[in-house]
Order: sequence, then structure tokens, then C-alpha cells
Amino acid sequence: MLTPAQKHFQQVMARRAGLETREETLVERTAHEQILHRLRLAQSRLKGIQSKAAKAVAKKELLPEFEGWIEGTLDSDNGRPDEVITTLMVWAVDCGDLPLALRIGEYVVRHNLSLPDNFGRDAATVLTEEICNPLLTLAGTDPDADLSGYIEPLDTLWEIVTNRDMPDEVRAKLCKACAFARRHLTDADSVAASLRLLREAMHLNPNAGVKREIATLTRALKKLTGDTGDETDGDDTAPARKPAARKPATGKAKTTGRAARK
Repeated sequence: MLTPAQKHFQQVMARRAGLETREETLVERTAHEQILHRLRLAQSRLKGIQSKAAKAVAKKELLPEFEGWIEGTLDSDNGRPDEVITTLMVWAVDCGDLPLALRIGEYVVRHNLSLPDNFGRDAATVLTEEICNPLLTLAGTDPDADLSGYIEPLDTLWEIVTNRDMPDEVRAKLCKACAFARRHLTDADSVAASLRLLREAMHLNPNAGVKREIATLTRALKKLTGDTGDETDGDDTAPARKPAARKPATGKAKTTGRAARK
């Protein structure tokens, strides 16, 4: 665990590292080397763990060791290429700390920072896929799971990546995840929003596996609105708008997902 002095030093060095108008001093260069060394030690520890669940726990324990660097980097908002900050974004997703992952992710995506080569994808794609995958797995394995706690983080993710290029299959996952997060909301506006999202998911990826859900929501929406006219199930492929705001919920839901990466 970092001492307050160590945390402050990391913050100051991270802020200074983001200043393009000045030469990097020996102290600052050494500070960056130190944080990279700390990252390498942490990665070495993780390589010795085979279980994804155990690795996620370890990442959660390791993240506070980089707190000062994270805060200093985000405060400087310079967008300097930094393997440390991009790696920590993924770790935050992996251990289920979605608020931290999205804070870092907004910075990384906005500045178009590259992830290390071993990720094989850009930041927007990684952030989207690794947040959505565990939610979709949970939705598929537990049809009664209340996923409404994911609505706010997914809406934030939507804002971060909305204008970013990514594979259609990945964006379809985001549409599908946003819809599934609203599946316990039964008012007409929420059902209509979910239906639009699922139709967009199928438009982006015909193999998204949402035809049954589209048919179910189409029938539910007809009952809610009193519409007795014919409507095709799943043929409306108009682009989805930003997900509708969540209606007040009646219960407290789990707010974080879990994604594990080797």
C-alpha cells in the first residue's frame, strides 16, 4: 500500500510528465521508470496466477499501488502515450471496478491512446467488449438476474464510444447489454428503448441472438400501448438512439461486472 507521500509523489510526477512545453528532468524520467518497474513487478505476480477469478482479486489489490499515478495522469489530461495508464484501465475492468475503468477509459479513448500490442484491439473496442461480455454471460445464464445496476455504467460507456470506430459485432454487444440491463423495467418508454436497442444489435450482427427477445418485447409493448396493429418482430432496423434514462428502481442492484484477462 502506498504511503501518502508516495501517492503524492506519483501524482506530481504524472502531472509533470504531461507537460509538453518543458524538458523532462532526471527526477521525472526516474519516476516514470519507477512506475514502469512497479507495473512489471505486478505483471510478473499476475503471470504466476492461473485462475481468472484469483487474478481479478490480485488486480484489485494492486490497483491502489498506482492510485497517485492514475490521479495525476487524469488531472494533467495531456494524452501522453502511457502503457501504465492503459494497462490499469483494463485491470479496473477485470476486477469489476467499473467507475474507475470508465474514468480512465474516457481519458484513454478521448486521447486515442494505444494499448500494448498483446491486447490486439484498440481501447474503445477493449473497453466495450470487456465490460459487456460478463453482463451478457450473466444475462444468459440467469434470466432472473436484476441487471439494472449496470444501466448507469453502460450509458456512460455509450457516451465514451458512441463516435468511435469498432467492429459491428462489438457495438452489437453494447446495444444488447444496454437492453438486457433494462429488462426488469416494465414501463412503456423503457420497453420501447430496449426494443430499439435489440433491433439495432440484430442490424449490426444478424447472429446477435436477440430474435426471441425482440418478439417478446414487441408483444409486451403492444400490450402496454394498446396497439393492436401488426408489427414485424425484428425487421425495424433504425439506428438505436442513446438509451433512455433509467426510471427509479425499487431495489438496490449489484453495480459492477466481472471480466478477467490473462
